[in-house]
Amino acid sequence: MTKEVLLHLLQEGECFHLEAKKAERDLPASIWESYSAFCNTDGGIILLGVSEDKKKNLSVTGIQDSSKLIQNFWNQINNKQKVSDNLLFNHQVYPFTIDDKEIIVIEVPRADRHYKPVFISDNLFSGTYRRNADGDYRCSREEVKAMLRDQADITADTTIAEKIDWKELDKDTIRRFRMRFRNMKPGHVWNTLDDVEFLLKTGALKRDRNTSGICTTLAGILMFGTEQLITEQFPNYFLDYREVEDENRWTDRVFSSSGDWSGNLFDFYFKIIDRLTSSVKVPFKLQNGLDRIDETSAHEALREALANALIHADYYGRRGVVVVKDKDKLVISNPGTLRITLDEALEGGVSDPRNTVLFKMFAMVNVGERTGSGLQNLRYVWKDMGLPEPRLVEKFSPDQIYIEIPFTNGDSFSLLESEDDFHKGMVRESPVSYRRVPDKVPDKVPDKVPDKVPDKVPDKVPDTLTDNQIRILELLSENNRLSMMELSEKVGISKRKILDNINKLRDQNLIQRLGDNRTGYWNVLIK
Repeated sequence: MTKEVLLHLLQEGECFHLEAKKAERDLPASIWESYSAFCNTDGGIILLGVSEDKKKNLSVTGIQDSSKLIQNFWNQINNKQKVSDNLLFNHQVYPFTIDDKEIIVIEVPRADRHYKPVFISDNLFSGTYRRNADGDYRCSREEVKAMLRDQADITADTTIAEKIDWKELDKDTIRRFRMRFRNMKPGHVWNTLDDVEFLLKTGALKRDRNTSGICTTLAGILMFGTEQLITEQFPNYFLDYREVEDENRWTDRVFSSSGDWSGNLFDFYFKIIDRLTSSVKVPFKLQNGLDRIDETSAHEALREALANALIHADYYGRRGVVVVKDKDKLVISNPGTLRITLDEALEGGVSDPRNTVLFKMFAMVNVGERTGSGLQNLRYVWKDMGLPEPRLVEKFSPDQIYIEIPFTNGDSFSLLESEDDFHKGMVRESPVSYRRVPDKVPDKVPDKVPDKVPDKVPDKVPDTLTDNQIRILELLSENNRLSMMELSEKVGISKRKILDNINKLRDQNLIQRLGDNRTGYWNVLIK
């Protein structure tokens, strides 16, 4: 540390990463609380020989014998009855002279998750501290248990849920997941398996080695369960998506306890992802000179951000996964702390998912499959577009990670469509809520109606299909008599866009219309 850096710290005063203690002759007893707090939070610096007055100003008071105090420090920190773990190297504890007075600088690192919690006085639950603003506080039992869960290399979502029969999982979700997997990987050998064997491959189920019985994992419940089944295992579980106009009213909302859908992670992702990206601008661009490209790098980055929140969440935590979108920014938050340092998260390339089985299952359907690159890619994309860099924040008590993604640079440029477009199709139902009304497009299917299966039907789903088009295929495979209005409501886009996507699917011989507009139905030609 240079003198300039130290003087700056002294001028700024105590904060989240700095603690000052007088310590003229002896080590203050509170030094170990600060050491535990910095280890269990995000690291920090302890200055011995620096005092704080009533106005929170710092001044150098100095210490009498730095070498004696440093030796005393090392003796105590290596005593397991005093501190659970010594995470320091010699170069992180050193004397420093300023204004002809000696102080001691102790640079405390953030502890690796395998060493947390770092506690004092040989007492796990009453001796574990964290940092909050400019002070240390004793952690609750809930916080200590969360750190203990994160120690394990085998993640919690692999745990078997006792007495939960796999047949209690939501069959419709399982069918949608399998359909999406089949569409993405039509030649995969797992497509021939029955549901039990397929779910065993995903990690949603486990086979008991002693009894050969089939057991459901926590990941299986989160991904394929119902809201009631999930909250039996995770009482604080909650998923919430809101498009807001101001603090008191929203224009669209999807939440897990509404009772009109399953409430699980898989359905939540695909219910909101098109809503989340629907107002992102798409410049006119053709692929191969023929087909318009409906996706941008911004769409991809936003999908990755949502997947990361679901994969890295601590579902035992007190706060749920909350996604709030307005015309200026998107905020995605999830319960839990970072399992790697903030710098590692920002730089990318390091992946340490809190739920490895959920990570695997989402990757099976091409969601969040890029290991450790999601946040880094988001930063690069936003920089290329000239938008402010997304902000990643870690909060404690309760533990929470949130990322704030700006949609505007404060000038004329915005990632979103105009404000009129953003609120297009919204009608007010009450003083505090809105509902979306699709564009007024006649509920009429295109005029091209083949009377037989086309000669050239693709043998697999083209890689060029958008998420909206894949979702339409899935819905029509489940119910081939859905109207344009019903498709619009389920996919979350306007009827005009539904019709445009229907035409594209028909042009590629993926679907056909049999019968007239009133009594006919859709025939999905590719499985």
